[in-house]
Amino acid sequence: MADKPKISVRDILLTQRGLAFVSTAGVSAQYAVRAVELELAELGYVISKRLQERLCRCSNEGLTAFRAETINALQEHLGVQKHEPLFRQFPQGIPNDTDDLWWKKVLVHFLQAEDQPCLFCGRTGTTHVLNPCKHVVCDYCFDGSNYSACPTCEHHVDRSSPFFKAEPDHQPGKESVDFQRLDLGGDETKAVKELFLRLCERKQALSETDRTTLAAIAREYKTQILAWLPATIPVRENVAIVFGTLFQECPSAEVLPIAKRYLLTATDVLRFLAVYSGCDGSLLQETIHKQVGVQEKTSRFWSKVAKFFGDNTPPARIHTVTVSLRVNRFKVAKLSRSLRRALLEILNQLPREALFEDMLRHRSYWVWAGEFLHPGEYAKRYPRVAEAFQIVRKKNEAGVPAPKFQTWYSRIESAAKNRDIESLAATLSERPGEFARRIDFALRIAQGQSAHLELITQCFLALLPKMATPVLLTLSAHLPKRIERAKIRVYWPKARVAMGVSAPDQRQLLTWQGIQQLVQAVRGELLERFAKKPRFTQGIVDTELAAIPVPFNERTASPSAVTLPRGAAVQVELQKTIRLFMHWCEPEKHGHATDLDLSVALYDQNWKYLDVCSYYQLEIRKQGRVVAQSAGDLRDAPWPDGATEFVDLHRDAAISQGARYAVMVVNNYGGMPFSQLERGFAGLMLRDDPLSQHFDPRTVKLKFAISGENGIFMPCVLDLQEQKLHWLDVQSKGQLAMNNVSTSNNAITKICPELITYFQSGTRPSLYDLALLHTAARCQQVTLFGKEKHYFQRRPNESIPAFYERLLAGTQTDPASPANPNAEPVMALLFRGNLELPEQSLVYALFREQVIPTLAASDLLS
Repeated sequence: MADKPKISVRDILLTQRGLAFVSTAGVSAQYAVRAVELELAELGYVISKRLQERLCRCSNEGLTAFRAETINALQEHLGVQKHEPLFRQFPQGIPNDTDDLWWKKVLVHFLQAEDQPCLFCGRTGTTHVLNPCKHVVCDYCFDGSNYSACPTCEHHVDRSSPFFKAEPDHQPGKESVDFQRLDLGGDETKAVKELFLRLCERKQALSETDRTTLAAIAREYKTQILAWLPATIPVRENVAIVFGTLFQECPSAEVLPIAKRYLLTATDVLRFLAVYSGCDGSLLQETIHKQVGVQEKTSRFWSKVAKFFGDNTPPARIHTVTVSLRVNRFKVAKLSRSLRRALLEILNQLPREALFEDMLRHRSYWVWAGEFLHPGEYAKRYPRVAEAFQIVRKKNEAGVPAPKFQTWYSRIESAAKNRDIESLAATLSERPGEFARRIDFALRIAQGQSAHLELITQCFLALLPKMATPVLLTLSAHLPKRIERAKIRVYWPKARVAMGVSAPDQRQLLTWQGIQQLVQAVRGELLERFAKKPRFTQGIVDTELAAIPVPFNERTASPSAVTLPRGAAVQVELQKTIRLFMHWCEPEKHGHATDLDLSVALYDQNWKYLDVCSYYQLEIRKQGRVVAQSAGDLRDAPWPDGATEFVDLHRDAAISQGARYAVMVVNNYGGMPFSQLERGFAGLMLRDDPLSQHFDPRTVKLKFAISGENGIFMPCVLDLQEQKLHWLDVQSKGQLAMNNVSTSNNAITKICPELITYFQSGTRPSLYDLALLHTAARCQQVTLFGKEKHYFQRRPNESIPAFYERLLAGTQTDPASPANPNAEPVMALLFRGNLELPEQSLVYALFREQVIPTLAASDLLS
């Protein structure tokens, strides 16, 4: 992967929480502060009054530093780069006949020669040889003020050629903007410590953004964080991120004594090795890359064209592609002898059975790691480790086969196969987390026998306090849905990117009698846990959160400017011009030409394919109305500027042609995998003035990273009829190269409607469900607001479960108004942060806007 610049913790607090820290004292001129405010406004940000006052009491040097740090961080966050499409006059100057343009390019490629009249206009002295592609283009037939690259091959070329004319002037336009607020941060170290603790206390795998944040804190604050560590870190990957990063930055003698208290299993040691070696600690397959040449599929057609022009040796249409191979190993960093001994000692102190079991879970990785740990050198000192490596390698150093070892998972499979419910319940009870994840499986096996069902239920209930909050919340939504057949069943294989696999629901149905006790107990346990957290007089919950799933499988979530959980459905103003954008850049070193394509595919309400706007159809025009326009196809993205593509979509025109769904598709046509690029991101703007500057950061509603290795990325679907954005964030493997909407259509028409159906089914809990559990357990008064406001007051002697049931029903509202929200802190769980809230409030907001959030969605599960 290309080396990415390391983000600072201060930048993270600025972009994620809207907190700015100003430390130097002095006096700044008011006009200078105003100039900084204007620059921030151009990015869609305003500053609070107290931040403004603090900047006025800041030295000129401090204000200059603040401006540079803040503007750079926000520009990076929003994707501000040099965004120059192929057609610089976009959305004007787009050829309305893509076939005619294509034939012109073919003829120029084969027949146009230097110092010859133009093939099309017959003029002399109007042709120019572009470097380095050597194509000869006519400045009369191709508008040099419109093109940013070679009109024939669409690769970037030397722009000093006389062919290229002055660039069109695109000024900022008049746009309606929802500004986001920046506020003055207090004690920076305290804010960092709070963020660090929240990340350590998470109970599900972190997203890439949060992993980066945790590593950044460890990298900047070094051994200072050792005093901040909580007694336990539930997610074992986080242990590896913290200590793997610290060992890279700090003397091992300072870190090792503390690390030993947290490396509790063999897998902890393996994850630590991975992070120390520069990997993420997930123990997913690592990817290696190999460049190969792939011949263009249309080579036969090109041969016919060449023969027509008397050339029997058409140019080789070979695309350089990087093949991604996945392996169960990583490049291990250099290990000192003392560190190897320390790790072997930790392993040797683990219980024998647990050590063997744990190492066999990641057998391939341990076989590889053993080549660097050299357990044979210390076989006498650490005999248990030597024996464990014999089990893993299946033989000892003399080649004698190792004894067989029955794993926990094989015991589960054996008990299930033999329908031995007592053994199954006993084995599952050894691991409460696995019991929770397999309860549906266990109930299906036990169903039909009341005694067996009761045994599974009672064993499960006894272990409830030991089960993680995220899995219990998932069960609270999943189990009630199991009494009916699901329209579609979706699996989420463990991977670095989301590739939802679907199948018909053929599971045996559960009965309400069989699950009712479990559902009530799970909800009761969640309410009891949340009731132990800090209390508030008033809670505020936005009903729009019902369309936002609780984050899950965050390891695969694309880093984005707005953290939308996968499956979220968001109302958006699609009556504006919808401008989709994509930007990518090849690395400075060891990079090669990479062609990504941005497309919009249109479908009717039954998901019948209608049309596409892409590199092979630059414009959709029906009955004189423009439905969609592409800004052109750039076929490379050289460092440092990279390349950008845009597609404008007009909702009313699309609907008039029968379209309901518009699918944004990013295809890797050829070149490097997404993950190997210097940078790659895409997103969506809603524009009032599309004729102004191409990229206006004030109008960016969604911006997300392009990552992974696969060829087809389907980030979102726009429901044009309901003006709704469905955030899917899912990939499909696609072809080795030459991916486009035509080759991807089967994947699009299967994956997109199935995932929309899946997320709308309610089989996954929503943030609204989670918000009701929190506010019922922690607040005396709750306001539910959406189109209407509903007030709820906990009644005298009303239990938390009873109050929760009233909130869940949402109908038995109380006439009394809630307490004055300005009087004391509140707990507010919002869709849009457009409320004025008291200081010290506990706030989550999907779209931050005017509030300064103190919570991320995943913090609500901790």
